[in-house]
Amino acid sequence: MVEEAESSRLSGAAVRLELAGDRMAVLAAIRSDLGPDKPLGGQRIALCGHVTAETAVQVNTLVELGAELVWAASSTSTTDDDIAELVRRSGVVVHGRRGMSEEDLRLGALAALRAWPQGPTMVLDEGAVMIRALHGELADVPAPVLASEKTPDGLTVLEDLDKLRFPVVKSDESFGKHAVDNPHGTAQSLVETIATVSGRMLAGKVFVVAGYGRVGTGVAAKARGLGARVIVTEVDATRALLAVLDGFEVLPMAKAAAVGDFFCTVTGAAGVIHREHFAVMKSGAVLANGGHLPVELDVAALYGMTKRQPLSPQGTEILELDDGRKLTLLGGGNIVNLAAGRGNASEVMDVTFASQVLALLNVLPQASALAPGLHPLPPECDEYVARALASSLGIDLSADEDS
Repeated sequence: MVEEAESSRLSGAAVRLELAGDRMAVLAAIRSDLGPDKPLGGQRIALCGHVTAETAVQVNTLVELGAELVWAASSTSTTDDDIAELVRRSGVVVHGRRGMSEEDLRLGALAALRAWPQGPTMVLDEGAVMIRALHGELADVPAPVLASEKTPDGLTVLEDLDKLRFPVVKSDESFGKHAVDNPHGTAQSLVETIATVSGRMLAGKVFVVAGYGRVGTGVAAKARGLGARVIVTEVDATRALLAVLDGFEVLPMAKAAAVGDFFCTVTGAAGVIHREHFAVMKSGAVLANGGHLPVELDVAALYGMTKRQPLSPQGTEILELDDGRKLTLLGGGNIVNLAAGRGNASEVMDVTFASQVLALLNVLPQASALAPGLHPLPPECDEYVARALASSLGIDLSADEDS
C-alpha cells in the first residue's frame, strides 16, 4: 500500500511537471535553439530556488544544455517533495524537504556549494543565500566564474557587501521580472490566493497594499479590478505619488490598519505590520505576506497577542485577541501564494527563469574578463524572452510585406 501511494503521488508530480513544461514556452525555445550544442557543457551549477514543478523545468533545461547541477531549496514552506524525488531520480542532487528548519535550508545551500571539490563554476541564487555564503563561511570555496541573482531582496544584500569576489548578473532587473512576473504574474497569484484561501469576497472591502513597487502596483490594480477599495501604504515619496496618480488612496499604516479588511505586504522590509497595527485592526481582518522573506508581518508579536487555532489545510489560522476580535493569518506569514496557494502560473515563472538561463549563456563567454561585482543583464536576453513569449501568445512580429 505504501509503494502504491508513493507511485500515485509521483505519477501526479510527473503530470504537474509535464504541464509546467508545456506552458513554459521560452525555456522550450532555449532548449530547441541551443540544446544540441550543449553550451553549458562542463559547467558545475549550484542553484538555490523554490522546489516546484516550474523550477524543475529550469533545472531540466540547464541539464539539457550540458550542465551538471545541484539544487538547494530556498524555502521551508514551498518544497514539493514529490517533484524533488522525481528530479533526484533523473540524476540531479536536491537538498530540501517540506517543513525543514531554516537551519536545514542553510545547510542545504552550503552542501550544494561544496558538492564539488573545486567548487561550482556558476551559481543561480535566490535571496543571495549562496553568494553571501561564498563571502562568509565558505570563503575558502573557489570563486565561481559567474553568478546570477533573481530577487530584489538578494540584490539589496549584495549591494551592501563590501566587495564581491566574482561577477554577478542582476537577472532580477529583466523584462520578464519588471513587465510580466511582478505586476501581472505574482500580483495575480497573490490576489487569487488571498481571495481563495480566506474564502472572502473582495468586492466592497478595503484592501490595504503595503508597498507600491513592481508587485504592489499589480496587486493594487487587480484588487481594484475585483471591486475592492484599495489603500496603499508607502514610505517612498515617489512611489506614494505614483499611487495617488494611479487613483489610489495613500495612508500611513497606523491609519490604514484601523480600516482595512485585507492586508498584503509587498515591501521587502521587515516588520511592516507589527504589534501596534494588530492592536487596532477590525475583527475579521485578513493578513498576508507577499514578500520573498517571511519578515514583513511580525508574526511572533501576533502570536504573543492571540490565542491560536490549528492551521487549516488551506493554510489559514484564526487568531483571537483578548477582547474577542479575530484576525486571519494566511500561510503563517510566509510568502502566501507559495505557502498557501498554487504559486505563480507556469508562464510567469518561464520568463523569469529563462532570463536567468540566458544571463549565464550570454555572459559566460566574456565572464573571465568581467570585474567582480554586479553587472546588468545583457539587452539581448530581454529581446529573446520578449520574442519567444510573443510568439507563444500568437503575436505576429513579421514585417509588413507592403511596408
